[in-house]
This record gives sequence, C-alpha cells and structure tokens, in this order.
Amino acid sequence: MTTLIDSYAAQCWKCLKVRYVESQEKYEDIRSETPNKSFECRSCEEPGDVDMNFDSPAVRWFQDRHGIPKTPQGLKRILVVRRSGEKADVYYQTEAPKRKRLKCFKDVTKFIKDNEQFKDMKIEEVSFAAPKRMKKKKSK
Repeated sequence: MTTLIDSYAAQCWKCLKVRYVESQEKYEDIRSETPNKSFECRSCEEPGDVDMNFDSPAVRWFQDRHGIPKTPQGLKRILVVRRSGEKADVYYQTEAPKRKRLKCFKDVTKFIKDNEQFKDMKIEEVSFAAPKRMKKKKSK
C-alpha cells in the first residue's frame, strides 16, 4: 500500500518551531521562495503546531529540497510514499476531466507538445526531486 503525503509544515527560521501550512499551494509558495526568503511564522511566542515524533509508526516525516519551483497552473504535484516508507516518488497530475499522471520529463515534454494551453510552460517549471525521509538523530 502506498500513501499520499497529505499534510504540510514549515519551520520558522526565527523560533525554529514547526508550523502547519494550510494548503499545498501555500507550502509550494514557501518552498519555492526559500533560497531568497526564509519562512517566518506569525506567532513565535505560541507553542509549535507539530511535535515531530520520529518514533510514531503512523507518521513519517519527509523534507523537500529548497527552491523547487511552484507547480504550473493546471497541474498538481503529488508525492507518494513507497510501501517501505523510506522513500517518496513525485508525479504531476493533470486536471480533470482526463486526469493523467506525468511520471518523468519525457511525459511532461509530450504533454506540453500535445496541449496547446500549456505551450508557454517550460520544462524547468517541474521538478521530480523527491523529498528525503527525516529520521531521529542518533544521540552520542
């Protein structure tokens, strides 16, 4: 069984607390801007939203690379955790009615070529870079 990643969070650079992000779109805004502007929460005095319990069998934490471009309009970036729970795969999905899953740059290139409304989209606007699984740091 595979699992879709369905919750998003960001760490404040100031207080280092982890905050839930209300939507994938907002998360993508934060992630795409990170090399130029760090995420700052609105309430550093408040407790963090997330206790990153790495021992929980029910929750796995993955961390995206910074600077991944925002998903182009008309596509959705989907992250799927593999059965082993150690890795995640990245896909892009087209919007309804013909939900098609794009699994590699070859698929994206063909999609752009075959769909007039996406002719201005550049291949650099997609990234198949998968997030890395975060694990509990070993104590010395």
